[in-house]
Amino acid sequence: MANSIRQQIMVAVVSSLSNITTANGYQTDVEFVSENIKHFSELGTDKFPALFPIDTDEAKEAFTFRPDTSAQDMKSTLTVLVTSYLFSRTGVTVQARSDLLRDIEKAMMNATAMTTIANIIDIRPMKVTTDQGTVENYSIHDQEFQIDYLYNHADGG
Repeated sequence: MANSIRQQIMVAVVSSLSNITTANGYQTDVEFVSENIKHFSELGTDKFPALFPIDTDEAKEAFTFRPDTSAQDMKSTLTVLVTSYLFSRTGVTVQARSDLLRDIEKAMMNATAMTTIANIIDIRPMKVTTDQGTVENYSIHDQEFQIDYLYNHADGG
């Protein structure tokens, strides 16, 4: 059985985030990307910056007036949360955090991997939440994105 659209989206997200390197035109070289979130203290300093994308909530609604077995008749809005960890021996992460926030948004909004999924109709950055400097030598933040896609109810999303 083919992967669900939701799973295809997450594979594309991981691929897109893994391509964040200065060689690819970004400000940051991301060292580690995984859907299996770990506590920042479990990672060696060679794994920073580290990104952990996870598919969270999903809202679904009818896209047409009546179900049709031959058309994409449902719209789904998938929320993807990207948790990021930065490390600095000096504790100064302002520039690195700003660069990484921009790089993640750029990767999510312009990724070739995302555009190959024909069912995606929109990707929106929604909000950023930071640790507000509460963890010494680290910067931890979450970026939330909503991804709208269409699918046929008979196949599921």
